[in-house]
Order: sequence, then C-alpha cells, then structure tokens
Amino acid sequence: MQNLNLYQIEKAIRTGPHRLQVLGGLVILVLLCLGHGVWQGWQLHAGAARLAQAQHLEQQQLRQLEEAKASFVQPVLNAQLPLRLADMEAQNRDLTRLLSYLQTLARQQRIGFVAPLAALADQHPPGGLWLNAISLSEGGTQMRLQGLSQHQQLLPEYLRRLGQNAAFKGREFARFNVLRGEDQLLHFDLSSRVTDPKDIP
Repeated sequence: MQNLNLYQIEKAIRTGPHRLQVLGGLVILVLLCLGHGVWQGWQLHAGAARLAQAQHLEQQQLRQLEEAKASFVQPVLNAQLPLRLADMEAQNRDLTRLLSYLQTLARQQRIGFVAPLAALADQHPPGGLWLNAISLSEGGTQMRLQGLSQHQQLLPEYLRRLGQNAAFKGREFARFNVLRGEDQLLHFDLSSRVTDPKDIP
C-alpha cells in the first residue's frame, strides 16, 4: 500500500517566456519606438525646412511681381500713327502707280521708235533729196525731219510715199518750213510740233 504525503507542497511548473526575455523584448520595443520617433521628427524637420523655403520663394516672387507692376507703364497709342500709316500707304500706292506708268511708257517708247524708223528705212529718199536729221520723242508720237532737196517736187512725192506706210497713216504735222539756201538747195523742216524745244541744224 502506497503512502501519500498530503502535507508536501507541490512546486509549480513554470511555463512561458522567461523574465529576462520579456525585459529584452520590452527594451527592443522601446528602442524601435524611439527610432521611429526620431525618424518622424527628422521627416517633420525636413518638411518644415522645405515649406519655409517654398514660402520664402513665394514671397520673393510676389515682391518681384509687385515691383514689375509698379514699374510697368501702360503703352499709349499715338493718335497720329494711324494717320501717318494711311498717308504712307497712299504714297506707296501713288509711287507704285507711277512706277507702273513709267514702265509702260518706257515699253511703249521702245516699241514706238521701231515702226517710224523702219518706215523711214523702207522709204528711202529719191535721188536729189537727203535727210540730215531725224528726231523722235515721246515714244515715237512726236517726229521731226530735216533735210535738203534739189527740186521742189521731190519733197511732196517723198511725203506721199511715207504717208502710204502704216506707221505714218493718220499722222499730222504741225509745221512745215521750206527755205532756199545760199547753196541753191531747198532746206526743209517738217515737225509734229509747232515749236520744237531744241532746233537741229
């Protein structure tokens, strides 16, 4: 028969972490919290520095804007400019028209000289009649012929032959002078003008 000692105190069997382990865990947790707090504080400090820098830059830009506004001068349109522009445009149009007219006139003059000269070359003066001066101006519309003739009847015949040419049809002469010189030749002067600005001897 087994004897039981009912008065013996049983020792409790300890389970779970040891006290040193708990203390170590608490220390690690506290260190982690401190590290996180330091990191958060550094982040806040850096953010505050960036915010202060941005605010400073904003204030600087606002000052520059105010200075620019203060120094800005509103442009004022000169009331004379539209009038001057219109006047210059009118002058430009006048010069363009003048240039076009001069070019047309020069072209007509070049063309106008050809036909009378060709007609004079075709209608060679007969024997005993000489042309010693031919003057063409204003595009061939004004003409002056000066020459000599041995016989009085040669000149009307020559002018009749010229009048048959298309270049001289309808052409009218304002002056026709015939004088007998000391050489006994007839000196004739036929011109489209009543008076010529320059006499050709």
